[in-house]
Amino acid sequence: MQPSRVLLIILMLLTALGETSTQLLIPALGELERGLQAEPGSSLLALSLFVAAFGLGQLWLGPLSDRLGRRPVLLGGLSLYLLATLGMLLAPNIEVLIGMRVLQGLGACAALVLARAIVRDVWQAEAGPALAMTVLGMFAAIVLSPVVGGLLTQYGGWRAPLLAILVLGSLALLSVLGRYRETHLGRDPQAARLKGLLANYLQVWPGCRALALTIACTYGAMFVVVAGSSSVYIGLLGLSAAQYGLTFALIVSGLLGGALFTLRNVQRLGPLRVVGIGVALVLLGSSLTLAVYLLFGLSLLGLSLPQVLVTLGGGMLLPAAVAGAVIPNPQRAGLAAGLMGFSQMAGATLAGLLLGALQDGSAWPMVALNALFAVLAFVFFHFLRARPVVTAAVAGKLP
Repeated sequence: MQPSRVLLIILMLLTALGETSTQLLIPALGELERGLQAEPGSSLLALSLFVAAFGLGQLWLGPLSDRLGRRPVLLGGLSLYLLATLGMLLAPNIEVLIGMRVLQGLGACAALVLARAIVRDVWQAEAGPALAMTVLGMFAAIVLSPVVGGLLTQYGGWRAPLLAILVLGSLALLSVLGRYRETHLGRDPQAARLKGLLANYLQVWPGCRALALTIACTYGAMFVVVAGSSSVYIGLLGLSAAQYGLTFALIVSGLLGGALFTLRNVQRLGPLRVVGIGVALVLLGSSLTLAVYLLFGLSLLGLSLPQVLVTLGGGMLLPAAVAGAVIPNPQRAGLAAGLMGFSQMAGATLAGLLLGALQDGSAWPMVALNALFAVLAFVFFHFLRARPVVTAAVAGKLP
């Protein structure tokens, strides 16, 4: 199958589906809790469990697509996603909604991991720019989703964003049914078998560990702001849902700039160098956020402006790290994509659980965890990444 613009657009939609499912809903969390008569803060569990299901599912669905093909696994995942979203719309209480949210995460993870694997199938060794392009589409959706979610919540209540999510999921399913043909023809009949699955991951892990841990901690740093920003901006700084959506959209617009940088430079610089630049910016932005908070307290600009550096670095790092993992593994692209997706979501899940446990009504837990995860990302990348091998001839010249 030759690369086409139509396929790329479909992959951009699939890549954006999971993030959009979260970003559209975040401005509605307060309304959702009141509408279902749930305890304040209980909706954070729905965010964390969605991310957990989204990550864990990729560990199996990625290899399963190496065995069965991308198309059947993708269609099954999107169907589950739609049914779960409908269940959330009809949920009578927060417990049912959280259960449906977990199933929605399992369905949505198929879209992300399969989109990444399909990019490797079609673009092969030149997958880096195409991966950056799909992530660029996801980031554009992230920028717009809080604004749209805020407006939908303000004028239609908490179920309005869920209706929008249902429409996007339906569009994704119809696009795959009508325009996507199978791209993985050299299938592995042993892939996804539980007996050998762990061994396969252990074989891939040494070459991917630095990138996997870096992407996990980077996503954790960004996710604490995603999960905690609603209560901080609306509850502590007094913004409306629509104002919060606009503010958050401006913050995450840095993701677009970062992805554009990767799109234009990953072939020239290589994935590892792009990741190195990105993780340095993430550390700088989170450190500035912490310093401003400790010196001057909480403020709209003091919190928002440094976080643009975090999202700029994250926008560079995320597609470059995935490219660095899947390109060297053509026969196990689904497995490598699943490992990176799981790492990404594991970092977000841990960050969300820590944020929920440390909540004290202030912005301190969010700011501190943002800096902690950024430091860990920087350390993991620089201490665990593979170093150039020194040949015997060169080594003989060393003192």
